[in-house]
Amino acid sequence: MENVRRMRREKGLSQQELADLAGVGQDSISAIETGKHEPHPRTLRKLAEALDVEVADFFREPAIPLAEAPTTGPPRVGKERLQEHFEDVRQVEIDYLNWMIADFWRLALPGEKPQARFVPDEIDTDRVWDFLEHALSAHNVFEPEEVERINRGARKRAALAGAGG
Repeated sequence: MENVRRMRREKGLSQQELADLAGVGQDSISAIETGKHEPHPRTLRKLAEALDVEVADFFREPAIPLAEAPTTGPPRVGKERLQEHFEDVRQVEIDYLNWMIADFWRLALPGEKPQARFVPDEIDTDRVWDFLEHALSAHNVFEPEEVERINRGARKRAALAGAGG
């Protein structure tokens, strides 16, 4: 149980010190931390009390600092951001723009193919491309790595379109 080890270290305790506080053997602490031994519920309660945590905390994923959190998906552009530079920005245009960004984001991965999408008649695709070009060049909308990945996906899409794919 990696959380037992992490919590023990956060408290600045050695395995022996935790064992003494909890009233269990140091070898049991070692076996629990390395996953060699599944602790008895009574032992978990003793460890939780010694560490001043809840038993459930041993089973929770540790929080990841936001700066270290993995990206869960492509970046998005908000309507407010574009309204600073373009007039009469409509939500349907923003939705289409964000779909394009998501498609390019995915296409930057090996083996991915473009997804077909119907373009509603009320969308001026040239205008949406202007939105995208602005967002990619603004230096305050996306991180440089995000710009590079979106551009890589756009290039791949253009190459596939040119090859008839």
